[in-house]
Amino acid sequence: MDHDYSLLVENLKGRRYDEALREPMLSDAFHQSGYSDCLLYVLESMVEIDASYAYKVYANSRKIHELIAKSLKKRGYDVDYRYQGALKTFTNILLYGDVEIIVIKKNLSDKPHQDMQTLAMDLHDTLRKDPTFKSIDYSDKTRIRITAQKPTCEIDILPSMWVNSAEYLKTKNEIYRGIAEFDFKNKKVKKYLPFLNIARINSRDQHTNGTLKAMSRLLKTLRADSEDRIELRDSEINAILYNMSQEELTVPLNKILTLLPKVEAMLDKLSKDTSYFSQMLSPSEKDRVFAGRPEKQKEIGKLKTSLSRLITDVKNDLEIHNKSLTSEIPYLEN
Repeated sequence: MDHDYSLLVENLKGRRYDEALREPMLSDAFHQSGYSDCLLYVLESMVEIDASYAYKVYANSRKIHELIAKSLKKRGYDVDYRYQGALKTFTNILLYGDVEIIVIKKNLSDKPHQDMQTLAMDLHDTLRKDPTFKSIDYSDKTRIRITAQKPTCEIDILPSMWVNSAEYLKTKNEIYRGIAEFDFKNKKVKKYLPFLNIARINSRDQHTNGTLKAMSRLLKTLRADSEDRIELRDSEINAILYNMSQEELTVPLNKILTLLPKVEAMLDKLSKDTSYFSQMLSPSEKDRVFAGRPEKQKEIGKLKTSLSRLITDVKNDLEIHNKSLTSEIPYLEN
């Protein structure tokens, strides 16, 4: 095998470590199945983290929200606050974290790019003055990543502005409201509909027996453990899976390993077919996921390589027990 799966299992445990209980929060199947480290790594990676931990994350997020709101009010800002991120679709792989606070400036000037840059600087200035944060990272010049404490929790702050779609103006339903995020490092702007994307991911998962989100967690786990840094956002991974057909994704949970080659094929196509890659739509079907970001095709190739290696190892592991990817492997249903 290419990897030391005992080490990868330890990585997984670390991401799911409950600081209060001083132990990792793992499924009953992890302790009872008797599977090899290779299978445990794959299958446990797909398991949804207990929703009770989301409340602790949102409690931390709310404190940061209130800190920002107080500071921006003093500076004369008129802003809205919304949430997005993996926690909104329960595709998070961290026990604590994977949520993003969107800070949306209203009453823009005729130079919105400048408005956003000033907002980002003021947010960064506010956050770095708080001594309770373990770390603050604004290296990508798009979002500010905070590591809060008690519990240790990763939370992103995204300076943004509203983009009102035709559907929103007609219906006033916020699910159709978009935002614009500014990448000041690469001088790019991305406009998208986060709330419609979230709603459609949640809906598609319900219609695919929970497999879309299971695959999302697995791919994010591979990204986290890759020796070669993979620059793909959670929303991009979810969009890739959403673009697979509902029929393709719908399998019994005890045969979920049959999905691995299908996801591999999707990643392979995106990494090689530039036209398909550049035209792929987000779940909202209103924007192209990778438009203006050709460098992302290479990142998809890296993720495909990681998945291919994993599939080979899983197959070899199963063959020892006269099983294959199509065999019934009880785990997620436990």
